[in-house]
Amino acid sequence: MTRARTDIEQVERANTAFYEALERGDFDAVTDLWLDPADLADGTGSGGPSSLTTALSRLPVDLTDDADDTDDADHDTPGASDGTPDDGGDDGADDFGDDGFGDETDGAAAISCVHPGWPVLTGRGEVLRSYALIMANTEYIQFFLTDVRVSVAGDTALVSCTENILSGGPAPREGDELGPLVGQLVVATNVFRRTSDGWKLWSHHASPVLAESGDDEDDETPS
Repeated sequence: MTRARTDIEQVERANTAFYEALERGDFDAVTDLWLDPADLADGTGSGGPSSLTTALSRLPVDLTDDADDTDDADHDTPGASDGTPDDGGDDGADDFGDDGFGDETDGAAAISCVHPGWPVLTGRGEVLRSYALIMANTEYIQFFLTDVRVSVAGDTALVSCTENILSGGPAPREGDELGPLVGQLVVATNVFRRTSDGWKLWSHHASPVLAESGDDEDDETPS
């Protein structure tokens, strides 16, 4: 098996592990899967860390398709679009910095994340805090990944996929198992970086897919 094929399979496994950790609500596993500056301290990768823009510019145009739909786990819950992170106050954000999740001073290692409807989050403190908030407000979530495409260029990998999400919030009344289930379609791009401890998530960007309304369909129907 060629190294290129091996790299693609390893990235696919890392991508799947990320979504499965989100489904389980396993915050520790999610934390471990995100890139940490310490992961690059040993100079892992050819030529040392490079900027995200430079790495993406080297990605090939032709991507490798993953034909099988994947029933995995992801990050972006429909509930996440109902609110955005609080920009002020001492409501726990400092706790992440105290635990070693503070923002990186090395721009090449800084992680970033965009949840549907949220502003861009930069640094481990903001990104991991957002997942903690999402998990705290999501009772149930399941991801069905489709259209998974993986491309690897050196020590950087790009994964694009469609997240078919089914989620439910806390039960509205005592005795109920959970709140109403809500479906959502999201397209996501995940950028991974090779480290001595495997492939780690460097950036995640997810956008909702807007469904066509019935009126729009009627307007497009030939008379």
